[in-house]
Amino acid sequence: MMTEPAPTAERQIPAWASTVGPGWAALLNQLHQNLAALAPDYQIDSLSSRLGGLRIHLADRFDEEGEFDGDFADRAGALTDAAEVASEKTCEQCGQSGQPHFHGDQTRTWIVTVCETCRARSRTP
Repeated sequence: MMTEPAPTAERQIPAWASTVGPGWAALLNQLHQNLAALAPDYQIDSLSSRLGGLRIHLADRFDEEGEFDGDFADRAGALTDAAEVASEKTCEQCGQSGQPHFHGDQTRTWIVTVCETCRARSRTP
């Protein structure tokens, strides 16, 4: 019987948290706790910021017999969906209530979710 390797910390949320703004840390911490309660060996395929919100993709899980764990996929998917929706209403910089805003320069434009205080702060030279 082949055993699966131990979960690697670099494939779980805490290792990816520095790739997004500090205001989303509480959202990611709660998501990590919820996912670890479902499956301590969960793994992230990717975690990023896109269009003013978090985008989280989990790796598929399989049971001891090699069968796809659909229950985990459904339950974990609901958790990641909720975190993504919450991020679109949470300031990425400070964690207060925020909303998506266009931000940019001469060469490109992107969307960030920030509160009015952090938005004003970023405009001040």
